[in-house]
Amino acid sequence: MKIWEVDGQSLSMKKVSGGNDVHADRHSGGLPGDEKPMLPKLMHWLLFAVAAVFVVLGMSVDRLAGISYHLLLLLAVVAIFVRGRRSLASYVASWKTLWPLYLAVSGFTICLVLSQTMIGNGSLKDFNISLRFQGFVVLCWAFSQMPQRFFRWLGTAFALATLVATVKTYWLTGGGVSREYVNFMPILAYSELAAILGTLAVFSIKWDAGLPGRVRKVLMALKLLAGFGGIYCIYLYQSRGAWLAIPIFVIVGCVVFLPGGNRLLKIGAAFLVMIAIATMYSSSDNIRQRLMMVQSDLASFESKADLNTSIGTRLQLWNGSLRLYREHPFIGVGVNGYSKALSKLAKEGVISPEAAIYPHSHNEFLFTAVIFGTCGVLALLALYFVPVVFFFWYGTRQSEACRVTAMMGLVLCLAFVSDGLVDVMFIWRECSLFYTVLLSLLVAALLRWRQPVSGYRATAEAKP
Repeated sequence: MKIWEVDGQSLSMKKVSGGNDVHADRHSGGLPGDEKPMLPKLMHWLLFAVAAVFVVLGMSVDRLAGISYHLLLLLAVVAIFVRGRRSLASYVASWKTLWPLYLAVSGFTICLVLSQTMIGNGSLKDFNISLRFQGFVVLCWAFSQMPQRFFRWLGTAFALATLVATVKTYWLTGGGVSREYVNFMPILAYSELAAILGTLAVFSIKWDAGLPGRVRKVLMALKLLAGFGGIYCIYLYQSRGAWLAIPIFVIVGCVVFLPGGNRLLKIGAAFLVMIAIATMYSSSDNIRQRLMMVQSDLASFESKADLNTSIGTRLQLWNGSLRLYREHPFIGVGVNGYSKALSKLAKEGVISPEAAIYPHSHNEFLFTAVIFGTCGVLALLALYFVPVVFFFWYGTRQSEACRVTAMMGLVLCLAFVSDGLVDVMFIWRECSLFYTVLLSLLVAALLRWRQPVSGYRATAEAKP
């Protein structure tokens, strides 16, 4: 039995009221974007407008991501009931197709329930953490009811968001000179999100194939500029950890944009692009100094001359986190037990007092393992890789727009994985919300372009 269920190449549905047959044939090409919409046009526009504001300004304006996210949740819940039994039946039917994704985003809710039951050091407020991911369960269905043209417009929103972030990063860093800044979220995570959005903007060029030539060229220039801006954000902040995601952007980009199936050509092109980026980065004295610091930090750590360098602190936190995981392997130390556990390690001499004040492990997997144990690690892996399987499965042997959308989803998930190796992205509200909203939009876009139509999408296009 296949996990992902899809309908056949053609779909026949009978209208109960009046006895008329409604036949929908879906073979090749795109879905008719505006045919028999499930939701009122006003609801389409509201969902799109709030999603666009979230994408463009959510990570650059303080508190706007949280406000717009909760507004999206409200709109999605209203959308489920706006057509009465018809819309509710469509939403219920979506569970047949998307239940693995719905279960994956529910993992941390399960972890919080187990943690509170077995350890009890949390509070009701801590369930806000799981709500950041749980919203996918309603957002994806609501977004999948939007017309196709709205998803094309979102490609422009990705570009505008990246350009806003590039300007802000340049301002915060003084043009790449200073690493001291005042911002409501760490600039490391901020620059990583900018690079992801810039890459999605570049890939969305493939969504514009049906537009007039002049419009397409203008949008291509805008999106290519945004892609460069995303990489430039990482360059400005001189973040070593964010470099890990660049090979993902380049390799998937070569798969998307180089024609044919010549793997050797695509590998060679990706290698040349990464050499070009490395050459650009190495031309900066600040970047070279950051690379030299790695060697000096490791030497200081090994000789124990200074354990609290940037690299040394991370090594202490990683070692301490592994020890805490071995001591609490099943459900961890609890959602509010991390600081206390680090203080205990400092008293035992496992880590230094300076390292014990850090709020996280500088590694998403280790931090989750400490907080929620093996249950948390499984939830995190599901959050990353169940969508990866979905994008791979649903994007295979489809139209170009559908395949590119699947590649965009892969970039989103894998970039968060690579960033999580050296940082804890999901500890920051904006990062969690962006992952959920972007994942919802890309899954919805994939379903909107995919052939044959999934069961609940077909239901949505039938007349009431």
